[in-house]
Amino acid sequence: MIRRIYLDLDDVLNTLSMHFLNLVGCDVDPRDYRQYPVTGEVCMSVVANQLLGGEYFTRQSFWIWFNRQDWANVPKSDECDWLIEQCERLVGRENVMIATSTSDLGGECAAGKVDWIRANLPPWLHQQYVLTPCKWVLAGRGSLLIDDNAKNVRLFKKGGGRTLLVPRPWNRLHASWTPLVLVEKLGQLMARQGEFCKKL
Repeated sequence: MIRRIYLDLDDVLNTLSMHFLNLVGCDVDPRDYRQYPVTGEVCMSVVANQLLGGEYFTRQSFWIWFNRQDWANVPKSDECDWLIEQCERLVGRENVMIATSTSDLGGECAAGKVDWIRANLPPWLHQQYVLTPCKWVLAGRGSLLIDDNAKNVRLFKKGGGRTLLVPRPWNRLHASWTPLVLVEKLGQLMARQGEFCKKL
């Protein structure tokens, strides 16, 4: 039974990758993942260089490009509100948390992410967040991580938690339609929760 859900922020509740690629000059829509090259590459500086057609960024120069306002103004994803609503229905408000990593290079990243949470999410979530790149420490029996990063998912599962990988161009589900995957997977979890509760 799922008792607590950890929701990733970047590229799950928002469209950070597309937005940041747009900010550095790539000709992409800040919300349209179809314009991200399907290479399996997750390093944003590499993708930016590929789209710009030159060696413009290192990993460090890419991430220090962004200020607090940039982090705070990332567009919400199409799935954001629906996902939060479903998670609330599944485990209750008090058991839904945001779990997001902070950049080791972008000094204003953490503050910008907190600003984003307060501007875009319901008030009951404004204090329910964990800022850590080590999401696997949150894993355990009854926990679920919803994330786009295959490494996070793998380590969380290894730690004993359940996972739901959100389709994005850099993971193995890149050819899947995101709303369909989320509806199917969360529907299965809700059905199991219902069966468990009936047995109590």
